Amino acid sequence: MNNIFSIRLRINCPYFSTFRKPTSTSTILTYFIPPYTTIRGLISNAMGLPRDDLRMQEWFKIGIKPLVTDFEKSSEMAKILKLKGNSEEYRRNFSSSPMFKEFLVNWDYEIFLIGNNERINEIYLSLLNPERMLYIGDSDAMVDIDVSEPDFAEEVVTNKVCSVIEGFYDDCIIEKIPYKFTKTGKKINLEYKTISIPYKYPLLLERKVSLFKLKEDRYIWAT
Repeated sequence: MNNIFSIRLRINCPYFSTFRKPTSTSTILTYFIPPYTTIRGLISNAMGLPRDDLRMQEWFKIGIKPLVTDFEKSSEMAKILKLKGNSEEYRRNFSSSPMFKEFLVNWDYEIFLIGNNERINEIYLSLLNPERMLYIGDSDAMVDIDVSEPDFAEEVVTNKVCSVIEGFYDDCIIEKIPYKFTKTGKKINLEYKTISIPYKYPLLLERKVSLFKLKEDRYIWAT
């Protein structure tokens, strides 16, 4: 990739959020990082794009770095009860079993968007003045975003990683994360990537891999 630029998004939710694992049912579990599809949805909202516009998936690469790595303390399980009624009176409805839902609390992430100058600048301006309300995870999970100005990025080969990375590595949590949507005729499929989330940074690999070097010597894996 020539003429590489990047922006950094520091994002957090003032209260709590959840990134639901689609295979969970009566107990709704969450991923520890926002899926790539969720991040693209956030950017799509900022740019005012249609929900089914998949072109943006090719516009930039995404790197993710959780700033809270004590994952056990950053999540809580809550019991969800159904209620019936109106704004004046509600009553509990036990027609089905109570559900349990896992929430992330006090979480904080850095998201890195990497692409050509035109696209990155367009996204940067959209995040400063979004077309629609921004949320992440649940639709009622409003999000705070601090956006850095666009800066140069460089492709390098190194064994020092300052973000999540694809594959299986020691001293990491392994997650299979929704990555992108693909369309076959009228059918839309969901593609996943297996990601290692380090417990501490930098993660030192036994072999060198291709990463993006950003300012302050941050080495980010982005896809």
